[in-house]
This record gives sequence, C-alpha cells and structure tokens, in this order.
Amino acid sequence: MSAGVSAGESKDKASADELANRRLGVAVTLSIVMIAIYFGFMGLFAFNKPLLGTVLAPGLSLCIILGPAVIVSSFLLCLVYVRWANRVYDPGVAALKR
Repeated sequence: MSAGVSAGESKDKASADELANRRLGVAVTLSIVMIAIYFGFMGLFAFNKPLLGTVLAPGLSLCIILGPAVIVSSFLLCLVYVRWANRVYDPGVAALKR
C-alpha cells in the first residue's frame, strides 16, 4: 500500500485549507466588528451617560436610537455572513465534493 499522496488529493487538500482559512477570516472579521459595536455601546453606557441622555426629540434620546441599532447591526452582520456563505463558501464546498 502506497503512503504517497496523489497530485489531485494534494490540490483538494490545498483548496479545502484555503476555503477554511477564508471562512475563518470572514468569521473573525465579523466577530471583531460586532464586539466593537457592542462594547462601544456598553462603554458609552458605562462612562458617558450624559451623551446617551442627549435628547434628540421630545421623548427620544440618543440611547433609544443606539440600543436598537446594536441589535439591528447584529442582524446585518449575520446577513453579510449568509450572503458570503451562499456566494463563496457553499459553492466551494460543493466543488470539493465533486
């Protein structure tokens, strides 16, 4: 039995590694963005409450705008990942299965 690896298997392994590295890069980037958004808001909440209490309109403060914006940003980042996965990752996995 030969312990050698064929050229095709080597190419598949390289393609799989590249795809995995791209996925990791996208996941880490999106995670860092979400962490920055969340901890930025929490930092403002902890250290600059007067800024968040700024009234933009009667009954509407900056905090009321930024709080939901943090939640909406998480959905938008999820959408970015899903679109990337559908356009890049899933076709890459399908190509590796062939």
